[in-house]
Amino acid sequence: MTNSSSGRNRVATGIDGLDSILQGGLPEDMVYLIHGGPGTGKTTVGFQFLREGVRLGQRVLYASLLQTRSELETVVATHGWTLDGIDLLDLPENIRKTSVEEQTLFSTADVELHELTDTIVGAIENQKPNRLVFDSITELGILVDSPYQLRRQLLKLKQQLNNLGCTTLFTASDSHSVDLESLQTVVHGVIELGIHRPHYGEPRRWLEPTKMRGMDFLGGRHDFRIRTGGITVYPRTENSPAERRNEWNIISSGNRELDQLFGGGLEEGTACLITGTTGAGKSTLASLYVEAAARRGERSIIFCFDERSQTFLRRANGLGMELGNYVEEGLVDLRQVNVGEISPGEFAWHIRHATDEQGVKVVVIDSLSGYINSMPEYRQLMLQLHELLSYLSNAGVLTLMVVATQGFTVHKEIDIDASYITDTVVLMRNFEAGGMVRRCISVLKKRHGDHEKTIREIRIDRQGIRLGAPLRQFRSVLSGMPEFVGDTDTLMDNGEDSESSAGKS
Repeated sequence: MTNSSSGRNRVATGIDGLDSILQGGLPEDMVYLIHGGPGTGKTTVGFQFLREGVRLGQRVLYASLLQTRSELETVVATHGWTLDGIDLLDLPENIRKTSVEEQTLFSTADVELHELTDTIVGAIENQKPNRLVFDSITELGILVDSPYQLRRQLLKLKQQLNNLGCTTLFTASDSHSVDLESLQTVVHGVIELGIHRPHYGEPRRWLEPTKMRGMDFLGGRHDFRIRTGGITVYPRTENSPAERRNEWNIISSGNRELDQLFGGGLEEGTACLITGTTGAGKSTLASLYVEAAARRGERSIIFCFDERSQTFLRRANGLGMELGNYVEEGLVDLRQVNVGEISPGEFAWHIRHATDEQGVKVVVIDSLSGYINSMPEYRQLMLQLHELLSYLSNAGVLTLMVVATQGFTVHKEIDIDASYITDTVVLMRNFEAGGMVRRCISVLKKRHGDHEKTIREIRIDRQGIRLGAPLRQFRSVLSGMPEFVGDTDTLMDNGEDSESSAGKS
């Protein structure tokens, strides 16, 4: 499908993200419907659309059956706006009262719908606006006796608006006073607004273009947020065809022993799932790749869901990683995520923006457990994550996702199965041997290239990360309760002053 079958110019909406979804904006001189429930942002969409017209030097008109000028001034002031440059249609007082008050003082015979439409058309002919917002068309349903009568008058109004060369937005509430299905057949395009209210946290809003005649657009639901200053839309990640790669460049961790375990290292454009018990070193392993990327002069971004960013930095610095310095230099972007406020679409947008605008080459999600558990209502979250990982793969980004198991001694896997959408799976466990709590690591899966099939002990201390010899007398690691049955002399030295190499290349 072409961008516009009629070849019409596009009209920018002035809403960040929405014009991207619409492939540049709305075809001009047509009528569009914005509908949704209370609090979904219909009026805000309308005013942003008009303010963009004012910015471009166009004539704009706002018509409302519900709110007076003083009420509208209060509404726009909450965003730091004014009504400067926006003409308001002063509808006759008796028409406004008839439309907003449920009473029998006036019948539809006294105030016909065509009188209202004639008033609107007359104002448009006099002021000749380039943009019009009618807020809301729902109130017109009160003035008619049947949906057929409303549809007939709307068709007449639409034709007159098209002839006058005005790009128009109708807003409508999802109520029984207007047959939305019939109304959608009248207009050129439809955008639905919705709101999700979780048990905890801020409401999360979404929009979906459900109809756009003769033009291509990015369908599906897109999250958006209303802040002071207007609406910001976060287009969903488009699941584009996978890029064909002839070779996969190896990304080193900066640790010889660890790279050997991975068969040389991890590949760019792949996703690695690091799973294991609490305290097994999952976040530290991910941090190692961030530090190595910073040493190469490459940018990384870390999203902390489970702990404060200061705690993350203190742990890394205590292990000899200079992430704090790299944060100051701008090579590492460390973000603490408020799980009660962010939506999946907004989170994905932040990652894509970091990749496209900042050139980030390594992304760390710590942890995937906290991210998914914070939004249990989103059943399609794994599908969104799959689309995001496909996007990052095409961009050549290495993605590291941390997933923690439940419990300390008896391990229970949490209900997250992300292994099928990842390229590499690393398992890290705690185990007991000789009265000591130790750690081990193993690579369970690696799609690109070979890797060691062994289970190795891993030591994490001020000397860095060190790996021991394969634990050949080690059993039940995959059951979640690892058990060492060999001689402890084969294990790594417990001394803090060990002369073993830290494996830094």
